[in-house]
Amino acid sequence: MSILAKLLTESEVYGPEYRGGLANHLPMALVALDQMGATPGQLNEYRRTHVSWLEPLPAGEVAPAGAWPFRKADHAAFADLQADFRQRISRAGWETVLRALLPELAPGLSAAAFHGLIRTAMGVVSRHEGEIAAGLAYWAAHWQRLGVVLGAPAEAAPSADPAQLLERLRNDPRFVFDPKKAPDLIDDALLAVGALGGFGEVIHWLDPAACRIADLARAAGALYGATGDFTALHTVTGTHAAAVLVPYVQEPAVLLPWLWQACAAAYVAIGRPAIPEASRIEAWRTIETPAWPEILKCALAEEDEHAVKLCYSALFLSRLTGDRMFRWLAAREVGALKSIGLPAWRR
Repeated sequence: MSILAKLLTESEVYGPEYRGGLANHLPMALVALDQMGATPGQLNEYRRTHVSWLEPLPAGEVAPAGAWPFRKADHAAFADLQADFRQRISRAGWETVLRALLPELAPGLSAAAFHGLIRTAMGVVSRHEGEIAAGLAYWAAHWQRLGVVLGAPAEAAPSADPAQLLERLRNDPRFVFDPKKAPDLIDDALLAVGALGGFGEVIHWLDPAACRIADLARAAGALYGATGDFTALHTVTGTHAAAVLVPYVQEPAVLLPWLWQACAAAYVAIGRPAIPEASRIEAWRTIETPAWPEILKCALAEEDEHAVKLCYSALFLSRLTGDRMFRWLAAREVGALKSIGLPAWRR
């Protein structure tokens, strides 16, 4: 058993959240660190310094039989769903279980501010069955639908360009939203956006047959690059997670419209900031940054779990898209761009 597998297994005693709704990032961060080249000593030290605030799962019997799908969207059902998914994986294998569940889970992929999706994907990256079961259980227990899905709107044809669609959202008066009045937790803010009149149409704005996961990744990266916003960060790590899971669905359209919907809700939730122009994004690509090995060395020394995950997501999406913007994002995240400084949420 690898040190990563050992640490993930040991971490299964902790609940998926702590302090009333904050996500347990430890397993996800450990996988990200491992993928960026962390040594066994670094992984052990990170766990030692990041476990003290987590809350153990309550003791007691679990009732896995029939937990899924009957207890979907029941926050109290995590342990039962986890046990159910463990049994299914033991019988059929994690790939079979994943392929069966993703179509039903996808409409609620904003669950727990994308963290059910992300934790599932990190379980897949690590090939750790217990972590896959935990990720799926977290996703299922916090499953949430953003608005009522209506018929496709007639006023405009769907587009394959997510950046263009964000601009359309920005100019639509129906989606005025004051971030200062939003709930504190990201998933609650997304639900508040989903309740806005007309938001049910937004999922149909994207043409899933023409759009690629790389297109959504670039749009999320550009949004985070322009704002440095904490919620926008989750659209990058969430898109990375969806890219990991796309091979396990019959076609990308199973995931991509729901990913677009969740990213759109996140964009509205942060106040619909201006989308960076192509010239500004190109300038990011041409700024001199350290090479990836140096950036990753800095990332491995990061204490903040979100910064660790963002750097790994940037590395993955850089490889997926070939877009140097993601290297710029990672360099900024670790403070390697002295003239720019850290992203806004870290200042």
